[in-house]
Amino acid sequence: MAIKTRQTTKPVVEYLTDEEARHLFEEIAQREMGMSGEEFLRRYDAGEYNTKVENTAAMGVAILIPLARP
Repeated sequence: MAIKTRQTTKPVVEYLTDEEARHLFEEIAQREMGMSGEEFLRRYDAGEYNTKVENTAAMGVAILIPLARP
């Protein structure tokens, strides 16, 4: 009896430059929230988004803030 093993591929890690990271954040903020990344950051910093409530779009963008502020 032979034991079959699955071949697995290692994930590919890609690093973003600061410019690429900011561009990605901008694209996602526009797509998910309909506003620029800068506007989202301004509103987030002002406390307009309570990420504890079910605002999944705001939460999804908020977790990407480190891309905009490396």
